[in-house]
Amino acid sequence: MKSPTELARASSEEYLKVFSNLYEHSPWFVEKSLDDVLADEKYNDLESFHQLLSSIMLHSDNDLQDSLIVAHPTLAGKKAQTNQLTDFSTTEQKSAGLSDCSDSEIRLFESLNEEYFSKFNFPFIMAVKEKNKTDIIASFKIRIGNSMADERSNALNEINKIAWLRIKEIYGI
Repeated sequence: MKSPTELARASSEEYLKVFSNLYEHSPWFVEKSLDDVLADEKYNDLESFHQLLSSIMLHSDNDLQDSLIVAHPTLAGKKAQTNQLTDFSTTEQKSAGLSDCSDSEIRLFESLNEEYFSKFNFPFIMAVKEKNKTDIIASFKIRIGNSMADERSNALNEINKIAWLRIKEIYGI
């Protein structure tokens, strides 16, 4: 796989195709990065590339951030149960054991998702790829006590963690 700058210089379309799903159903973050990546080889470094994308997302207006937050699926939710997730989300939830939930675990996740959503009006977001069900449930229970501002910040930080894990997956690291 070519580095981000090399890929962008070879083909803008291919660059956008490869990275468009780093941010759930929100390819505009990657689109907005294209000119910067084309202009500077420092974005061949994957951490620098991720920092650029993170900065774009964190400095975007609240409406765009809110759209990104609500674009995320619930964990072990109906979309997961009916195979309606993106390929990245499917892999991530499966790696955390969320595709192998018992009926009682599904009910627990549904309850936690509903409680969280009713308080914050957006889904619980967590970079689950390197977690397990116990970790996720514990985080749900802690984070439900947070303020709206803290939880919105947590959601954005977790989204950037997810993007980093997806970059690593693309490059096999």
